[in-house]
Amino acid sequence: MESNEVFIIESDELISREIFDLLNNIGYEIKIYTSAYDFLSDNNAPAGVVVMDLRLKGMSGLLLQRKLQANINVETIFMSGVAQVEDAVSAMKAGAFEFLVKPFRPQTLIDAVGAAFERLWASRLDRMAAESAKAAYESLSDAEREIAQLLARGLRNKQVAHFSSRAESTVKVHRARIMKKMGVQSLAELVRQLRHVGFG
Repeated sequence: MESNEVFIIESDELISREIFDLLNNIGYEIKIYTSAYDFLSDNNAPAGVVVMDLRLKGMSGLLLQRKLQANINVETIFMSGVAQVEDAVSAMKAGAFEFLVKPFRPQTLIDAVGAAFERLWASRLDRMAAESAKAAYESLSDAEREIAQLLARGLRNKQVAHFSSRAESTVKVHRARIMKKMGVQSLAELVRQLRHVGFG
């Protein structure tokens, strides 16, 4: 099941409650924290969207973002009422998904959270496709891998035969086996799969 958890990190309880009511009413699971330390102590490997104030007490939002940067299962949205352009630039460079300046319209936050989840889910699908392609590629024989790599470069059967020192008929047989093992129906699909593995 896809995560729909939103982590709110905000020292102002009134703002936290407003965001909680807004997002909880449209189906998100919400957890509220007043500091980065509380959030980290409660979450070893969070998965979801973090909505946090830029200037948190203790550890700043930017520092927390840097700690979360390696987590591929998290997108972050910053909020700030006294933001400078430099703050927004620093946040985006650190990997933030969005930077909202308070006060913002409720729909603006709803749209940002929705878009952040869409990117999380799309990234997960990409990783799953890459893992599947890698497993399929590893099932190929050495000869099939050699031919697959040449096909990924856009070479035709006759060219593949030339570069691999094989008969064109042999290349066709290998190509059919490669496509079956990789689970594809066309050369274009095969090239896309091989790109997941690092070829093409």
